[in-house]
Amino acid sequence: MEITAADLSQVSGGAAGVEATEAATLSGDFETFLKMLTTQAQNQDPFNPVDATEYASQLASFSTVEQQVLTNELLSNLTQIATGSGLERLAGWIGMEAQTVGAAYFDGASVELFTNVPEDAQSGVLVIRGADGTLHNRIALEAGTETYLWDGSDLAGARVSEGVYEVELEVYRDDILDETREVGAYLRVNEVARLDDVNILTLRGGVMREVAEVTALRRAEA
Repeated sequence: MEITAADLSQVSGGAAGVEATEAATLSGDFETFLKMLTTQAQNQDPFNPVDATEYASQLASFSTVEQQVLTNELLSNLTQIATGSGLERLAGWIGMEAQTVGAAYFDGASVELFTNVPEDAQSGVLVIRGADGTLHNRIALEAGTETYLWDGSDLAGARVSEGVYEVELEVYRDDILDETREVGAYLRVNEVARLDDVNILTLRGGVMREVAEVTALRRAEA
């Protein structure tokens, strides 16, 4: 999925348009009220004029409503800053490493994979495939194995090339494949963006994940 600047401007532009419309509506209502008040004063019965206190009461009532609308708009803006897109806060993630599942990046150094083989399993098999789905390795793991350092070797014992690899865990019970589980790994965060009200991270190797899919965050190793 490619995120473009046009996509982002469309999302932010929609929110700005709503705020501008609300402000214009409020301003128009206030001007209408003043015109009505002026017309009422010009056309009142000179022998039975409207009491000044009533004018003040009408103006105060509208002023109260106006202030309430402005307050609601201010609170809405503050909420959006605090809990809205969150891009300002997420910008601090760039350069850090986020743990997500399903993909790992091999660059020549061993990759830590979070396997979490169940204690009640007979065994587990770590399955490593290329981005195109090609099988590169199947590694047997004992029950209770929580992490595994993959040195980049394939089925023949040779080193694979640098790049993104898909990882998953097969869990066996009674010599039967009982379930398939996700495997986690850390990937460096290269970019944060927002599309369709969802915060998206672009990780090393072009892997894209929603922020909600991140299970841990750490500083990148020097």
